[in-house]
Amino acid sequence: MGVTETCNQNCLFCNARRAEERPDWLRSAPLRVARAAAQAPRELVLTGGEPTLRRDLPQLVRLAKARGAERVVLETNATLLSPARVEALARAGIDRARVHLPGWGAAADHTTRDAGGFTATLTGIRALTAAGVSVELAIPVTESTRASLPTLAQRLLEAELELHALVVRVPSTSPRPEELCRVADAAEAITRLAEGARVAGLSVRLAQDDALPPCAFPKPQRVAHLFALTPGGGTRAGYVQVPACARCEVSDRCPGLAASLLEREPALTSTLRPIEEDRLRRRLSVISSIEDQVARELVSREVARIEDQVVPSYTVRVNYQCNQRCHFCFVSTHLPAASEAQIHAALVEAGNAGARLALSGGEPTLNPQLPDYARFARAAGVSAVEVQTNATRLTQPGLLEQLVEAGVDRLFVSLHGATAEISDQVTAAPGTFEQTVAGLDAAHLTPLSLTLNFVFCELNYHEFPDVVRLISERWPRATLSVSFVAPSTDQVPRDRALVPSYTRVMPTLEAGLELALERGLRVSGFESMCGVPLCLVPPVMESYLPSAALPPGEGEGEFIKAAACESCSARARCFGVRRGYAEMNGVAELHPLP
Repeated sequence: MGVTETCNQNCLFCNARRAEERPDWLRSAPLRVARAAAQAPRELVLTGGEPTLRRDLPQLVRLAKARGAERVVLETNATLLSPARVEALARAGIDRARVHLPGWGAAADHTTRDAGGFTATLTGIRALTAAGVSVELAIPVTESTRASLPTLAQRLLEAELELHALVVRVPSTSPRPEELCRVADAAEAITRLAEGARVAGLSVRLAQDDALPPCAFPKPQRVAHLFALTPGGGTRAGYVQVPACARCEVSDRCPGLAASLLEREPALTSTLRPIEEDRLRRRLSVISSIEDQVARELVSREVARIEDQVVPSYTVRVNYQCNQRCHFCFVSTHLPAASEAQIHAALVEAGNAGARLALSGGEPTLNPQLPDYARFARAAGVSAVEVQTNATRLTQPGLLEQLVEAGVDRLFVSLHGATAEISDQVTAAPGTFEQTVAGLDAAHLTPLSLTLNFVFCELNYHEFPDVVRLISERWPRATLSVSFVAPSTDQVPRDRALVPSYTRVMPTLEAGLELALERGLRVSGFESMCGVPLCLVPPVMESYLPSAALPPGEGEGEFIKAAACESCSARARCFGVRRGYAEMNGVAELHPLP
């Protein structure tokens, strides 16, 4: 929703800026905002030109909220935002600012043709975050900006800016055509920006308009986390689907290429390749909107069985991005983090329930506020605090000490192989196995309880006995948790190259468990929904079976029970088999326990 047409900057590529305002159009802005807000949109964006040129901007924000807009977002270059103006916007109800940042330092000033504008933008961003306003950065990819993108994430990290996400757009029209990137050049720049952002712990996504399709990238699996394609989004004004789209798995949710890009590069019609992998389709998609998906995945409410007790268990995802890309991960790692208010509300709910709390992600240690969340949750009344992590960042100076001081009780650490060769294949993050080992070495010296979680999948199941040896020799006070990959959400592919049958892994599982008993290594996991059906637990582990019954209805929908389960003595204590696994392999492996 445009509320101005002029701007105090004059970006080289911009085709929206007018030299002068039209007075009648400017005066009609409140009416247009009221009409748009009356449609009760999830998000109403106030943009321009530069909307902060309006002195009545807080009134427009207040009007939008009063008339029905769920969230009001301000698109701005932030150069005119003093602390006093930001406070007025915050009081009016602004939810988020999307700040235009076309590069870094002098390069940004060159693009905006505004000497000193870059410094003013950083000042405005800090004023916004100080007032509690969530900030996204809008990053355009053009000929004048793309050279700065590979190092941008690191510069943002060094500047210690509090950012919700980076939103990348690729302009397809401009009054200066020489400013527009070739598609291949834009794809390369975005890929390098995304790689830098992953290391820096910053969330990145592509704008829904002015975006490239995934097939424009040479390796779309490397940038799948940038996309949030929604079923039904395959048609968009000004976009064209090429012949290859007819065979594409995401043609129902991807509009193709901007027609203006095809006009400039007609050869793209024959060079784009369709997405044909179901797993990649799942990683590119969200169910309805980014905000709905964030809210859906923020909290998992389950139960934990500890000896003969059943206690509430909450998992709260303090961010979604991760520095690994495990093939079986069920988290939408392309999502931005939930708001502070959403996370705090989830922690309060867990405290009111007296629940055991797991702070998770993505990779939660990428969030610098992790100790603060643990401290807040303790004050809210949770009974225990666990951090679920891959341990790659536990060697960061002071982090473990901060977690202990904040009241964390336990680390639940992913360890998916005994060697770098296998682990780095599973996590799709070469070099991180050694970082996990170093993090575990550091954690083993603290009072924190340690549980190491091994997820059986086709890539690693043969290494399970070696994992037992590694843990028992290097971290002997740890507990080994046994989990089994299963297509539990739309993010996990139903792929036999990833999901083995229970029968296939049982000999290796039993051999590893016998070794664990022999070495005195504690084992857990059979009581959780990530374990295996209780009838398939090897006999050597019968003493580890949960004794407490599950609450009525626990796991329904995700799990099913077979006819063999009707007469099973463990029926009340067992989740059954995941629906996705049963669809792949059937239920013939199940049998009743006497």
